[in-house]
Amino acid sequence: MRNLSKPGSATICIRTLLLCVIPLFLIQVSYGDEEQTVESILEHADYYSQETWEHGKALELLYEALEQHPDNDDILWRISRAYADSAEILQKIENAEEDTIESYYQTAREYAERAIEANPENSMAYTRLAVATGQIALYKGIWSAISLVKDTRDAVEKALELDESNNIAHFVYARSHHAVSQRPRLVRRPLGLGWANMDTALKHFDKAIELRPDFIMYRLDAARAFIEEDEYERAYELLAKIPDLENQTRFDDTYREEAQQLLAEIENE
Repeated sequence: MRNLSKPGSATICIRTLLLCVIPLFLIQVSYGDEEQTVESILEHADYYSQETWEHGKALELLYEALEQHPDNDDILWRISRAYADSAEILQKIENAEEDTIESYYQTAREYAERAIEANPENSMAYTRLAVATGQIALYKGIWSAISLVKDTRDAVEKALELDESNNIAHFVYARSHHAVSQRPRLVRRPLGLGWANMDTALKHFDKAIELRPDFIMYRLDAARAFIEEDEYERAYELLAKIPDLENQTRFDDTYREEAQQLLAEIENE
């Protein structure tokens, strides 16, 4: 008669297998819960940043997450975005001192650089670096901050290399070419800024709008550039749709008024 008090070799193998598999399963569940927690925080931060425009609340959430995940590139570039968006509010609504506004953009730049260091393949990290650097260049004056202008171009080109569908990067690239093209190429070339041209600006304005057709600021800035090139029909087309678009930023009511005024100015062109 077989002794049932001792497990057979098959039973031992099964138990051994379970002892190996169960810890792995628990590790995977724990990791999944951790990732879901980070994802949830990012979703809430995006809501505060993009829907209610409460950038302070977004930063509070992001800093809490950063304590647990100091090398998370998606947290880092969102902190950069929150500082850049706060700087815009300080500038356009609160009329803060220029030094204060620039310091916010400097902080935004630092966090974007940290995001790139954490993940050199993150397109949004380079985009946020381009946004912050470009704004600092504007504050200093692009003709006295040429290295910053070049850094902006390099960052946004890398962002587009990593993700051609990045609408923000297309818009920043268009703006960069537009701003630098305001002076003749013969003047710009000795400064290393001969690369900028309006054709490229218009092309990337169009691409940004193609990717995000409901964003008012894209249409307004693009229309201004097309008007400079006497392309009134395209400008009119872009502006005429703005009244039907919903607000997506804190400044869209102002942009809407500017678009309406611009539309009236070119109506007979």
